[in-house]
Amino acid sequence: MEYRIGRSRKNQGKEAVKEAVEGLENPNLILFFSDTDNFTEYTIEMKRLFPESIIIGSTTFVGLCREGAYKDTLLVLGIEEGIECYGDVLEEVDKYPLKYIDRVMNCVNRFKNTENTVCFEVSSALISSEELILSTFNSVLMDKGIPLFGGSAGDRGNAEKTMISFNGKVMEKACAFVVLKNLGGGIRLYRENIYKPTKHYFTATKVDIRNRTVYEYDYEPAAQVMAKALNTDIKNLPQYLDSYPLGRLIGSDMYITANQGITDHGGMAYHARVYNNSHMVLLEPDDYKEVLRRTREQVKKDVPNPSLTIMIHCLARSILFEKDGYLNDFAKEMGGTLGNYVGFAGYGEQLNQQHFNQTMVLAVFE
Repeated sequence: MEYRIGRSRKNQGKEAVKEAVEGLENPNLILFFSDTDNFTEYTIEMKRLFPESIIIGSTTFVGLCREGAYKDTLLVLGIEEGIECYGDVLEEVDKYPLKYIDRVMNCVNRFKNTENTVCFEVSSALISSEELILSTFNSVLMDKGIPLFGGSAGDRGNAEKTMISFNGKVMEKACAFVVLKNLGGGIRLYRENIYKPTKHYFTATKVDIRNRTVYEYDYEPAAQVMAKALNTDIKNLPQYLDSYPLGRLIGSDMYITANQGITDHGGMAYHARVYNNSHMVLLEPDDYKEVLRRTREQVKKDVPNPSLTIMIHCLARSILFEKDGYLNDFAKEMGGTLGNYVGFAGYGEQLNQQHFNQTMVLAVFE
């Protein structure tokens, strides 16, 4: 693969783009991540400079690469050779993304074969649309055996506004995607949890799926059940919510579901859907540096010399690492294993059929 990763902290949009894309000539694909303030200007300027490229952008809490973690920075990946790719956008994702399924189909059908092919997507956050988006993608991708990975856009952490862009157009209720084939090898996907199960297991018995709310666990008020498991009361429960998410159990897999808050009627609101009769487990923090060490060890064993890696790193994990003074070291340590990579941090992560939170997803290109 021939590509370039660049970044800029310049205040002027045109100057920042010029610095970040220096050396890029005719990229097939550009991915970029930035703060919300300058995102629109970056989007327009990127399209002006590279009118023939597929260009996908997302706002982020932080940009990550092997040199470190950067806030209020434009981070750009431009791939010039080594891939075949086709992209488009799903619109109205809060209501009717299925209306745009032909766009997914058209991209997939342009490949002669789909070996070593993956779909990468970035979606608007804060509108509870991720599950609708995934069902749209997977109605096409599963039949073709194409895996999917991606993330929800981010902001400074205040849950105020996120944006994505596709080919020069900024959107707030959309999902930009690219189906790409690695011409030089395979693509390995990894998902890392830094939380571990406690002894407290529940079954969701009354839910509002669309609004991501559970009203009852095992026929008892959900907030009351959570407070009891954490040995506290409902009044003090909010202080535990960031550190003690839930895990949604599907077969032998566990997907983290982040707490959003307590509802008016003693329910619990989440940042991902919980379905009726879902089996859930209360999670607690694990030794995240040890978990990361094992992840790096596994990736190094599987792919000793990666060509490139794309990382989706949850905003909540990024805030945790930043509070511990570890975020910059984390980015550099991952670079020791992954080599060149780009990463962004938003409000959710997606892998194949599942949307989840507080997780890291890696797509490692051989």
